[in-house]
Parts: sequence; C-alpha cells; structure tokens
Amino acid sequence: MGLAQIRPENLRFAEDIRLIIWDLDETFWDGTLTEGGIRYRMDYQTLVVDLAARGIMSSICSRNDHDRIETLLSNTGLWPYVIFPSIDWSPKGPRIANMIRQIGLRPQSVLFIDDNPMNLAQAVHMCPGLNIALPEVIAQLDQHPQLRGKPDEALSRLAQYKVKERKAQAVSVQDGDTIDFLRRSGVRVFLEYDVEKHIDRAIELITRTNQLNFTKKALAADPDRARADLCRLLEQNTTDAALIRVQDDFGDYGFAGFYLTRRIGNQRHLEHFCFSCRTIDMYVEHWTYNFLGRPPLVPVGDVLSDPTATEPRVDWIRSCDSADLATVAVRPPLRYDRIFARGGCDLASLMHYFALHSDHIVEEFNRPSDGQIFRRDHSAFLMPALTGGLTADQLAAARLLGYGPEAFETALAERHQGRTLYVLSFWADADIPVYRHRKTGLSLPYWLIGAQNHDLIAREDLRAAVAETDLQRERLAVLAERFDHEGLLSQDQMEARYTCVLDHVPPNCPVLLVLANERGPLHHQDPSRPDHPHHARLNAALRTVAAGRRNVVLLNPADHIAGAGDLLDLNHFKRTVYHRLYRDALGRLTALQAKLDREQPND
Repeated sequence: MGLAQIRPENLRFAEDIRLIIWDLDETFWDGTLTEGGIRYRMDYQTLVVDLAARGIMSSICSRNDHDRIETLLSNTGLWPYVIFPSIDWSPKGPRIANMIRQIGLRPQSVLFIDDNPMNLAQAVHMCPGLNIALPEVIAQLDQHPQLRGKPDEALSRLAQYKVKERKAQAVSVQDGDTIDFLRRSGVRVFLEYDVEKHIDRAIELITRTNQLNFTKKALAADPDRARADLCRLLEQNTTDAALIRVQDDFGDYGFAGFYLTRRIGNQRHLEHFCFSCRTIDMYVEHWTYNFLGRPPLVPVGDVLSDPTATEPRVDWIRSCDSADLATVAVRPPLRYDRIFARGGCDLASLMHYFALHSDHIVEEFNRPSDGQIFRRDHSAFLMPALTGGLTADQLAAARLLGYGPEAFETALAERHQGRTLYVLSFWADADIPVYRHRKTGLSLPYWLIGAQNHDLIAREDLRAAVAETDLQRERLAVLAERFDHEGLLSQDQMEARYTCVLDHVPPNCPVLLVLANERGPLHHQDPSRPDHPHHARLNAALRTVAAGRRNVVLLNPADHIAGAGDLLDLNHFKRTVYHRLYRDALGRLTALQAKLDREQPND
C-alpha cells in the first residue's frame, strides 16, 4: 500500500474498523517522550474513550519503555481503555501480527496509525490486508462511516477483551502451554436455548463474525425481516439452536457463539455455526461441534480453526443449560455414563438437550430406510429382540415390506457398568396398524405418509393415493396379497409389550417414558372436542405399566402446551415446548436419581 492510499483524502478501509493500533510519539501525542518531552493530546484520549463506547477497541504498538508509558497513561486515565499494548524496542511488524492473532481479528478490520511510513510498510508486509494510515487521518476518525460501531455504553466489549488480555498474559507466564493452561482455567459453557429472548445477539453473531463463522449464511439486510425469518426457523420442531455463553476463571465473555441445525430424516445439518473471536484458542467451537454429534461441515471461506479435528481432545470445558447458571457452581449437572433413547421425532427433539448429560448416547430413532420411513417408535420392531428373535421364514416375510434383520435389533438389552438413563417413546403404537403375514404369523406395522389409522389392504384407493414410487406400490401389492389387517394394538397388547420392555431395564436405572399428546390444535381451540382416543389408550397403557415401578418417570407434553400456538400439529410442537419438557424431565430425574443412589445398596 503506497502513501497515496493512506492519506486523509483516500481514507477508505477494507472493512468496518473494530480495532485501532496507535503509535505514540508524533502520533498519539506531539513530540517524542525520550527526546525533550511531549504535548499530550487530550482530544485523542477523548476519541479513544468515545470509540470504546461504540465497541471499537484501541491498542498501542510503540517503541518506548513499557513501565514509563503505563505510568503516564494511568495518570491520564487512558490505560484502562487500552487492550494488548505492545511497548518495547523491537520491530513493530512482528509485534502487530502477534497482537492481531491473539486478539482474534481479521487484519482487514484493524487500523494501524504511525508517523513512520517504514513501520506502516513493515506492518502490512507482516499482516496482508491491514489498514494503515498516517496521523493526519485522526481528525476524520470520529465521524468516519466505517467507525460507527455499535452502542456499548457499558463497555462490555472492552471488558471482554480485557479478560482475554489477562488470559494471554497468564499463558505466557506458564511457558505458553495453551492446552495445560486451558485445563487449569475453569472454562464453562452455558447453552441459552431461549434464543428468541436474545434474538439481536444471535443476528449480530451471524452477520458480524467472519473468521470463526463456518457456514456464513446471510440474513436479510433489513433488521425486522432478519428477526422474523430467524424466529420462524427457530419455531420448527426439527430445529435445534442455542446461544453459547462462555465463562472461565478470568471472567465472562458473554454470548460468544451461536448454532442452528435442522434435522432432515433425523440427520442433523448445520445452518448457522459461528463464534466470536473473543474465545479463539479456547476450542469452544470444537466442543460445540462434538456436542452436536459432528454433523457434516465444509467451512465456507477462510476460517481460523478446524472444529472437525479430533486433536486435541477438548476435555476442559464444563457445560450446562443456561437456566442452571446460578446453581452450577453449587450443584454439578446430572451426568450419566450412558443414555439409551428409542422413539420418533419427539425424542430427536428432546435428546438434543440431554446431550449435556452424557458423552455416550445411543439413539434408535425413526429414519429413512429403503424407500420409506422406518418407524422405530413402533414396539413391533423391538419385541423380537427381547423375546427370542424371528425365524428365517419370518425374516423373509419382513423383507417383503422392506424390513431387513437390522430392523429388529436393539441395544436396549445390553448391560453396562455405571449410570444409564433410558428414554422411550412408542407413539407409533397408537396410530399405525399392524398386518399379519398369513404364512408365518409375523405381525408388522406398515405405514406411508397419509395412511395413518387406515386399513391399507381394504382401501385400494388409499394405496394408490399414498404410494409415490414403484417400490412402494410393489410393497403395497404384497401387503394386500400376503397379509391380513389386524388393526391398532389394543391396550392389553400395549401393556404386555411395555411390561416386557421395562422388565429388561435394570431396576436401579431411571426410565423416562414420553406420553403422547392427546389434544391437537383444533382441540385446543374448541375445548368441547374429545381427547384423541388412540393417544389416550396409549397413555393409559403407559400409566398402568409405570404404576408401582420406582424407576419410571412419565413425561406428559400436555403439561407444557399452553395452547394451539404451541402446536404445529397433534404430534409436533414448537421448539420451545421440547425445552420445557426437558427442564421438567431433568428436575424429576435429578430427584429420582438421588433416590435410586440412596437405595442402591439395598438392590
């Protein structure tokens, strides 16, 4: 960058400025401190203070004596407004490069002001993209459109950078072993699932982060439209999202990250995955990526880290729901050595929150399989594994409907040392009929979208309406030719099956049974309408088998549905309902686990 590009008449920056690095002698003040004294520019100090109130930071890179400068600026009141000062007699280029790396900003968002063109040239050489300028530009900075910043009268951004500065100093004292230092720093992550409450911060992270924004999906430029679009996405039952608040023993970094994922066929896809550079080198993005189950990630554009890396193992971060922020230091979160979950999309939405409570979660959920949705939330697929398995002829009959041997396998009966939580949902039992293979007697459900509760064998018109592929039409023809319709499970059948399931769970392990929702949107709008009969029958069976079992908790969605506005349909709720269900379940499981632990010696 030539001198013609760094004078006032050409004052344009690559990006909005977030940090100014000041030279001191003949720049921030008139004169040279070591050569006859200076004339201090209080107007420049006022500018630094004003910029801090916009969230724009100031640093120093000067050839001077550090102690003398710190004393001088402490006396004027400016020192608390300076972050990561670099004051010694070494070349400035390498120091500025190291400073920008430690702070975690892009050179394009940093402005370096110095009266010596050689220093400016060296800085650009070490930091390509860095904005540089001679002192003549200072008079224009206060009103420059690229230094408007964002109101921060509380100086929260300055406080967060000061925390980061103290940490950087502490690392250097400990011989620069960053990982060992992190393990000693008490890093804590709190997930704020009520994103709507802090929607502007989520938008700010999506739009302002760059070097740790791995998806870089833009929102609408209009703030109101951006809020509305993001809120609509947050409502969906297949959306998982949270703001990430970071603390450690040095301070509170505020909401420093945001993720939003969407589940398609119960497979998670990253929509937004972005983090503030204030937590760079803390590996928060690595922890979050592991927490989300390591979904596919191909970073968009240049980024500063690789969350997909398996080394180092991020074992220094404690995590919790932000609702427990005030109590986490007093009572550590409930932890399980293993969580087993089997069910439908209701559990997929719920188990996102339970990922905070175990590093080993086994999920047996509904999924696309061989041209249809494999409904694992129907007990017919679970029972063979618990009652002796299927014959070769029965397995052959199952294949006729697209179910291979793996459809009848489960990890439920496996035994493990340590605490295990079982989370179970059987909603498909309420609405999906079973069909009996005439030759082998095997009874199986068969379901396509649009065929809920109906006899597909008796309804040729329905078979034609719901089949979307030749493969589905072929299986429906086999169903009508070789199977008989048995209908929905009776309450007695359900009770027998759920008793068998619970008998396979160790009595000292907690079980969370999720009841079905009995009132859809129309029922909430018209209280005179009766409850959904099939779901009521399922719930009656679950309540019967749970009675008298000290290790079973029943979780009822109806307790957390305030009205029709919380429902997408009978079986699907807005995202916030699942978090309320999780908070209810967690409180009850915490009490139950304490009771089971006390009674353990008597088992």
